[in-house]
Amino acid sequence: MKKVTITIETDYIPAMALLKLAGVTGTGGQAGYEIESGLVSLDGTVIHEKRKKVYPGQVLTVGKEWQILVNKGNTRHED
Repeated sequence: MKKVTITIETDYIPAMALLKLAGVTGTGGQAGYEIESGLVSLDGTVIHEKRKKVYPGQVLTVGKEWQILVNKGNTRHED
């Protein structure tokens, strides 16, 4: 599983934007499809809202391929 840490300066980031920012998808349309298909979970719970608010400290998982941790700040780090 690829683990990515995304650091944001805002209070939250919409799930669809997070998938694009992390490099999981190339477009918002692809991100929306992944979410609506039930492939994305937030802290272990499947989400279907494209604009679901993801806050620092939460983990977004896409299938068994990606795990995205959200931090507060403005840098990106990949493991």
